[in-house]
Amino acid sequence: MEKKLAIKLRKFNRLCPIAGYKEDSIKVGGQVIVLTDRGEENGTIVAFDHKYPHSATADVRLKKVVRYATEEDARIIKDLPRMDQEALTLATAKLQEFELKIKLIDVEYLFDTQKVNVYYKVQKDKHTPDLKAYRKDLGMNLKAEVTMRSLTPRDEAKIYSGLGPCGRGLCCATWLEKPRHVTVKMVKEAGFSISPTRTSGICGRLMCCFGYDKEEGGKT
Repeated sequence: MEKKLAIKLRKFNRLCPIAGYKEDSIKVGGQVIVLTDRGEENGTIVAFDHKYPHSATADVRLKKVVRYATEEDARIIKDLPRMDQEALTLATAKLQEFELKIKLIDVEYLFDTQKVNVYYKVQKDKHTPDLKAYRKDLGMNLKAEVTMRSLTPRDEAKIYSGLGPCGRGLCCATWLEKPRHVTVKMVKEAGFSISPTRTSGICGRLMCCFGYDKEEGGKT
C-alpha cells in the first residue's frame, strides 16, 4: 500500500502533505528544511498508511522542501527550544512593562531565527488592546520580525491537545475539521444538566460531541 507522506513541523503537530516525489529519495524520519507561506522552517518526514490526520489541514502551507538538514542545521534546530523559552520570558516581562491585559500562550521561532510568532489570548470579555508598540519593542529586543497571533480558547485546545472525558484525544486536535455549534438545548436533549465539569471541554466551551447526534438526525 502506498504511504502518504507529510512534513511534521517543529511545533504544535502541524503537518504539511508532500507529493510529486521519488520514493527512493525519501527518508522517513529525516529532518528537513522547508519553505512555507510563513518562511523557512524545519520539520521531520512522516508517513501514514491511510489518510492524513486532521492536523494536515493546518493553516500552514508548504511551498517546497529545500534540503535535508545539515550538521549546522541540526545545531540550530537543537537550540530553538531554548530560544523559544527565552523569548517567552522576555515577552511576558514586556507585557507588564506595557500594561497589556492579554495571556501569552507560547512563542515560536522559525528556523531562520529572523521570524518569531507570539501566540496570545485576549482575556474574557476584554477587547484586543493595541499591540503595535509592544510588537515593535519586542522585535527590536529579539532582533527579529514579530508576528502576533491571536488564539481563541478552542484554538488553544487544538494546539495543545489532551484527553477528553471519554479517554480519547480531543476531537478538535485529531480529526474534527471545525468545531460543532452546540447549544444548551442540545445538551439538555442528551439528558445532561449544564455543568462546567461534565459538559464543557478543556476550552471552556460546550463539548462538540453533544452535536454529533443532532447532525446525524438523532441516530447513535
